[in-house]
Amino acid sequence: MSLLRHWLRDAWWIFAGYIVILEAALIAAILYWPKFRDNMPAIAKLVPFDSLQRLMESVEIAGYWPYLAVQQWFKGCSLFGLAAAAFLTSGVVARDADQKTAEFLLSRPISRRRILLTRWLAAAALVIIPVYITSITAIWISPAVDEQVSWSDVLLSSTFMSLFLLMLVTFTAMISAMSSHQLKAGIILIGFILLNFALYLIQEIDEISLFKTVDVWVFMEIQAGNFPWVTSACYVGATIIMLLVALGVYSRRDF
Repeated sequence: MSLLRHWLRDAWWIFAGYIVILEAALIAAILYWPKFRDNMPAIAKLVPFDSLQRLMESVEIAGYWPYLAVQQWFKGCSLFGLAAAAFLTSGVVARDADQKTAEFLLSRPISRRRILLTRWLAAAALVIIPVYITSITAIWISPAVDEQVSWSDVLLSSTFMSLFLLMLVTFTAMISAMSSHQLKAGIILIGFILLNFALYLIQEIDEISLFKTVDVWVFMEIQAGNFPWVTSACYVGATIIMLLVALGVYSRRDF
């Protein structure tokens, strides 16, 4: 527990800021829904890029649910979750190398495997828990704009998004295990995701973007009762592989 408390000492402020920003953005988006709905034709004409226009089409077709999915999971969790993953996980290993504290840490009777897994689990929890907490509040806030969303749809969508974020957390932990600068892994993650978002905006090559796997149509399928099991399995598989790589690199690292 002392190992975990020491690592979390600076992480709580990031966690608190992450959950407050995510919740504030969600509340603002939900309360804006009536105005958005009433002005949808005019707003649709101003939207650039075919991919974003398809998001607008989904809202025109199905109404509130795709709007909520875009605001909370596709935009909110992808943007703020990405930032949280970068800040919370970038220093999982590299922080010790950067601050020259690795030898002191490794002199304690704690295995490297336990150190990495403890920090990885803590970072994953701090990134994922706000997804569930804020998403659940949408169930209670939505009636304020005369809309309803079900618990099952919200929880399944949050679980799917959490698997996506867990994969990003693990990717960052893997890069951190290879790095000697605590910000390097986070910068690489942000650059990688920005590249994927740029690809998502380009017609015909958007299929190779990670954002295609979490766009609004996926959440519409979840609401229709078709959970993306194959995509979820790919997330889990990638997470396991990257975690094993991180453990292997960390176990052999001499700092």
